[in-house]
Amino acid sequence: MAPPVDASPVVAPDLDARVLPTGQQRILVRLPNWLGDVVMAAPTVAAIHAARPDAELIAQIKAPFMSLAGLLPGVTQVVPAGRDRSLGDLRKSRAQLKALQLDAAVILPRSARAQLAPWLARVPQRVGYAGKARGFLLTHGARGWAPYRRAHRSAWFGLLARAFDVEAGEAWLAHVPDEGRGSAKTLLDSLGRQRERPLVVLEPGASYGPAKCWPAENFGALAALLRAEGCDVATVGTDETRAIEAAVVDAAGGGVLPTAGRTPDLLALLGVLAEADLVVSNDTGPMHLASAVGAPVLALFGATDPVVSSPLGQRERRLIYDPEPCSPCFLRECPIPGHPCLTKLGVGRVHRAARAMLDGARTG
Repeated sequence: MAPPVDASPVVAPDLDARVLPTGQQRILVRLPNWLGDVVMAAPTVAAIHAARPDAELIAQIKAPFMSLAGLLPGVTQVVPAGRDRSLGDLRKSRAQLKALQLDAAVILPRSARAQLAPWLARVPQRVGYAGKARGFLLTHGARGWAPYRRAHRSAWFGLLARAFDVEAGEAWLAHVPDEGRGSAKTLLDSLGRQRERPLVVLEPGASYGPAKCWPAENFGALAALLRAEGCDVATVGTDETRAIEAAVVDAAGGGVLPTAGRTPDLLALLGVLAEADLVVSNDTGPMHLASAVGAPVLALFGATDPVVSSPLGQRERRLIYDPEPCSPCFLRECPIPGHPCLTKLGVGRVHRAARAMLDGARTG
């Protein structure tokens, strides 16, 4: 069992991040493109809000994640991020940003593509990660950030808060709106949820790729053990992970509450996760969401690095990580037959950890 992960930087480089003048009234925060990264960026958003409490904070994010962005600290408006892959895309994004009449933009993705539209829109102050041959895109470019890529992602995102002369703070505790809680309860009840039984939620998929995934048959065997001990077990996921969910249900011998693709939006997914007495997950976006809504989380790591992306939160979090010599590889698909870094995590080992967390919550 891995110890709790320190989110502080591996090293403390001489970071060049000039402090912005005060007085911004409208600040754009261009959020990351991955769901888990959005959660890990939340402390940075909170820090910017604390530094400029009177400013309107406008979040820009991929359309499917807009409801989540609206829950972030201090956010008053959410706009969709464009693809920005063509001149036509960039023209639309430039027009969108000019219409917002922004004083500053904080660009959390480090790609030049994400920085282009604020530059084209002539946003007066532009904060982001400086890179070779594209420093002109930013007015306040953080340099010397590369060592922080080996630290927890929340610390890396937090570097940009320094442009406001503040540090990113504690992990985000998300408030789940009544709408999301109601949708989740309706869905779970329709699938046969028994309220007197503890609820364990499993996330057996991963949008990034199968290299992050503990085998579906193992999740199914775990579900069978937990159900035999008196738990309700639900799965979460998207339409794309329904095949994985079906394999879990089959391996469990039925009885699992399948919600993959049935949560109409992220608010409903947050509601399902908030209902859980325990979430067992691969290193995924829902793992981070679960921790943010206050669910205890048991996280299974293999191809990725828990130092970089472990869940942060106020409830109990445990990691199971038994790296191979090639770990962490960050590949989408494992090139080694048998995918040893995750398949060697036996069902019994994961079940014992899950059982200890459930028993601890019951007696705590």
